[in-house]
Amino acid sequence: MKKIALALTAFGAALLIAGCTTGIIYTHTQQPLTLDMHTTPIVSNSAAGDIKHIHVSFVGVAWDSAAIGDIAKQHGLKEIYFADLETLSVLRIWNQYTVHVYGQ
Repeated sequence: MKKIALALTAFGAALLIAGCTTGIIYTHTQQPLTLDMHTTPIVSNSAAGDIKHIHVSFVGVAWDSAAIGDIAKQHGLKEIYFADLETLSVLRIWNQYTVHVYGQ
């Protein structure tokens, strides 16, 4: 009985570690939307907007807006310097994409 429990625990741990390293179970990343930051000023003003997406089999449904112009307008930003994309994915079924916009 102890051998079965140990084998199941080892299998579960291996599955969890393998899933996390390849991004199947959970993924959370943040990356810049542009790489040309040569003359970009440093600012503390930021705004965010996100899209939520559920994907089951071959059908996917998305809602909300993450358009850079919409986010800037909603939060009163007149000038946009740069933007980042944050991605959150759970089991590749629930996906959330958040755009962080920085400017004045």
